[in-house]
Formats: sequence, structure tokens, C-alpha cells
Amino acid sequence: MYCEGVALEQIARIAGTPAYVYSQHSIEQAYRTLANAFGSLPHMVCYAVKANSNLSILRIFARLGAGFDIVSGGELDRLRRIGVRGDRIVFSGVGKSRDEIREALRYSPGRRRELRSGILAFNVESGAEFDVLLSEASRRGLANGVRVGAAIRINPDVMAGGHRHISTGYRHHKFGLGWEGANRLYLAHKDSPWIKWTGISAHIGSQIVTLAPFRRALTRIASHVRELARVGIILEHVDIGGGLGIRYTDEDPVDTTTYASALSKIIRPLGCKLILEPGRSLVGPAGVLLTRVLYVKRSGTKKFVVVDAGMNDLIRPALYDAKHPITKALRSGVGRRDLERVDVVGPVCETGDFLARDWPLEHVEPGDLLVVWGAGAYGFAEASNYNSRPRAAEVMVDGSRFRLIRRRETRDDMVRNEI
Repeated sequence: MYCEGVALEQIARIAGTPAYVYSQHSIEQAYRTLANAFGSLPHMVCYAVKANSNLSILRIFARLGAGFDIVSGGELDRLRRIGVRGDRIVFSGVGKSRDEIREALRYSPGRRRELRSGILAFNVESGAEFDVLLSEASRRGLANGVRVGAAIRINPDVMAGGHRHISTGYRHHKFGLGWEGANRLYLAHKDSPWIKWTGISAHIGSQIVTLAPFRRALTRIASHVRELARVGIILEHVDIGGGLGIRYTDEDPVDTTTYASALSKIIRPLGCKLILEPGRSLVGPAGVLLTRVLYVKRSGTKKFVVVDAGMNDLIRPALYDAKHPITKALRSGVGRRDLERVDVVGPVCETGDFLARDWPLEHVEPGDLLVVWGAGAYGFAEASNYNSRPRAAEVMVDGSRFRLIRRRETRDDMVRNEI
């Protein structure tokens, strides 16, 4: 098996295992396909940094002209290090601290100073958070007279997402504000000298494979935009978040063109710019996790394939009941009848440490290289040092070349900050 022009076995021999491997061409193609699908509609694709925050991947999106959706000061710092302009960044997240808000207000990329520093917009998620933003904006505004761009994240009460842990737009979820509370904030600060209402935001969940939830949420948001316009609050953008699903096993995700057409029909009459925050759909299919078979064992009628990657490397199966296809890197061309149902498990001391259960796999021996598919999003990003295991290496493939974009952690790395 190859990633672009490089054999996965070659990468594993040089980089070792476990290792995440990404296709640069796949990332670029996914971004261009989505951006081009919206045609003449004013829009900005803001990559959701939380999906995979490796600096090399962020640089790819920056070169393509993408914006970025962040949820922490740490993600903001990553963008500063690669020189992303502030007007390409939106700051989401339900728990922005005062220090993070201050950092975003004075943001300036790299060593360059902009005439107008700071980010494009804060997606406000509560009245209490807005109070902090207002106090910090007024302090900053006294110095330069610039109003801070802000939007309110609406909770549209739409249930969506591939798992209860990644559904975010229902009334019982912690994210955003109901319309009644949001409307009060918009009206109360309509003429603020420190805050400029530039938009409205919503994000209903992740791994959504049907159009209906997007339509319901965006239709409700559009009605709020019109209601605000009637009282003189003219918004510049609508941020619909991300959430577009991908195929892992048997999912049938929404076609990008169909998705863009459905959203454009609702947005175009509003005269607003559309902001999208995709993550998984851009990088998920672009990545795999390579792992070596350590042992094969039987327990009664159960067969276990023990590999060197564990739940600390890829927690999605344990956390989200996620199914990632697993195949051998060297295929023998066997048919379905030759596959055997196995549990692919890791070395972590937890029963929940598995990559797949009851998965059809051809015959394997210790030392065989396995490929875990669809691991480009929320793979390394959610990795940990559980059981004092070093985090995996990351590799980027570009045509017939590949390079290390994150060195494998060492044991010294793991204890470096301990006292």
C-alpha cells in the first residue's frame, strides 16, 4: 500500500511505529473542493485547528488562503508562530479565559505588527463571557479607538452528530445561548463603543452525514439575522461552524456540492458572508495510523491481535465507539471468505484499549504492519502519555517524498516538566 508515491512499509521502517502518516495532496484537494463548491457566494473556510494542529498542516492551509477556527490560546499561539493574519481567525469555545481574550485582542502574527491587531471575531457563548470581553475591549479601545468584532453563538436546539459526545447544538448542551438570551445581548449593546456585532454563529455537532440538521439550524439562524436587521443591527457574516461527516466504514456522507448548494440557497438572500469551520472533512481521510503486530493470541473462541498502538495513540474507538477500518499494509489479495473476525487491541492496561472489535482481518503474524484508516482528524490531537507511553511520530507525504513533521516523543520529553 502506498500513500501518494511512497510505500507505507518504507515509512514505517524509517519513522518507526506507531506513526501517523498524512497525504498533503489529499488535504489540499479537500480544501479546494470545499472552497470551490461555494462559487460566487462570499465565504471563508476556517479550518478547525482542534482536528489536527500540527504546524506543518496549519502551514498547508495558510498557503491555500484558509482562515482558522480556534478554541484556545494555545491554538492562537500556533497560528502566530506561522504568521497567520488576525483577520483570518475566529475564536470559538465555551470557556475562554480573561488571559486568552487579552491575548486575542492584542494578537499580531509573527514579528510583524499590523495597523489593526487582534482577530476577526469572537464567538461569544455566554453573558458572563461577554462581560469579560467587554471589559477587556474597553480597556484596549481607550488606546486605539477600534471596536472589537464579535458574534454570538446560538444554540439552535438541533440534535445532530455521530455520537452524543460530539453533538453540540441541542438545548441541553453547554454550548452557545438560546435566542432569547442572545437577542437581549445584541440589543443591549447595539451601540457599544467597544464591541461591533459583526456576525452570528452556530455549530450543531460533528460527523453529520445528512443535510437536514444543517438546513434546520441555518434556517433558524437566517430568521434571527432578519430579526436583527429590522432593529438596525446589520450583520456582516453568518458562521455555520463545521460538522460535515466523512466515511469511515459504511457511512454515506453528504456530497460537498450538494452541501454547498443547500447552504448557499439560505445564505445568499441575507447578503452576508458565510464562514465555515470544517476540520474532520478536510484532514480525516488524509491520515492513517501505522502500527505493528506484536502478538496474536486466542482466548476461547476469541482471537486478539495485539499491536504497538494503543488508546493513548488513538482514543476515538474507546471514547466515541468509532470504527476505523484496519488492513494489512502488504495485501495478499485474499477474498472475504479468508478474513477472520478479531479484536485489534493495544498494550495499554485497560479493557477499553482497542482499535477495533470483531473486525474482519486477513491472517497476520507478529511484525506485520497494519494500517488504521481515517485517522487524520482527532487522532494525534487527542493522544496522551497514558501508561507513560511516548506519543507517536507524524509524517507528511508529498508525491514521492516524505518528511517527519513531529519527532517521536522520548522518555526524557515525557518527564521534562516534572519536579
